[in-house]
Amino acid sequence: MGFGAGDIKDKFRTYDGDADKRLRKKLEQSGKFDESFKTPVRIEKINVEVMGRWVAERLAELLGFEDDVLSELVMNMLAQTRDAKTGQDKRVDPQQLQVQLTGFLNKQAQPFVAELWKLLLDAQDAPHGIPRAFVERKKQELVARRAEGGDDRRGDRRARSRSRSRDRGRDREAAQRSVVRAASN
Repeated sequence: MGFGAGDIKDKFRTYDGDADKRLRKKLEQSGKFDESFKTPVRIEKINVEVMGRWVAERLAELLGFEDDVLSELVMNMLAQTRDAKTGQDKRVDPQQLQVQLTGFLNKQAQPFVAELWKLLLDAQDAPHGIPRAFVERKKQELVARRAEGGDDRRGDRRARSRSRSRDRGRDREAAQRSVVRAASN
């Protein structure tokens, strides 16, 4: 008893994206896509390394464990700015990202992608490609650290500067001695 071509085709259906298309249509009709998705993001203006760390941390919070594979999936979807078939530039599609992540995050996909997209929009307008909220949080951390430990950084800087000056002085003296030895020979 063998399999005919039709039997194999029925048993092993290929994935053609119909499920994604149906889910996307359903989400569009129910208004589950954030309004910010209408604004395009230019990923080349964004510090992807910083965003990658945020994605990993946020997904760990949502899932309760670290998932490097899912973090990489998100970052790869953001990084794909060229169509593989045609080679043309394409914009990152937040709706497709949400649809893809729904299988992993379920109802948390929508708020996660909306938050990510808003951060990306902020980052593309920021001078160094880092969302302003991240910069402000880091500033607050530094101020809190200084308040806790005093202002040790200035003292450290002064000590390093003195050390460098001494090193330069020693180098200068060694160079002068070698010149004197060469002249006397």
